[in-house]
Amino acid sequence: MPLFISFWIIFDGNRKVKQRRIMNTIKYNRQKGLSKMSEMIQNFIGKECIITTMNASVTGKIESAEGGWIKIRALDKNANTEIINVDYIIRIQEYPRNKNGKRKAAIY
Repeated sequence: MPLFISFWIIFDGNRKVKQRRIMNTIKYNRQKGLSKMSEMIQNFIGKECIITTMNASVTGKIESAEGGWIKIRALDKNANTEIINVDYIIRIQEYPRNKNGKRKAAIY
């Protein structure tokens, strides 16, 4: 039992350190005006994408990108709409398709 707790503490601590580094990078980029993510997202508008943030991954169609935020329509049956801050996006990937145009299984 103590061994499990020590592994959990180490794992949780590493995650917090990574999040702190990312937050510091975001703060630095905002101060220097180095954030180019908004410009790059314009290429993905209208496409089905996998968007990875610090804590989660969202799959959906990008509807719009303005003012540092992007609007995403989910691909599930409910078609929920989500709004994500561009500063917290780590990765954007267009949803992979096979040669017939059908969606393939995505690897995150």
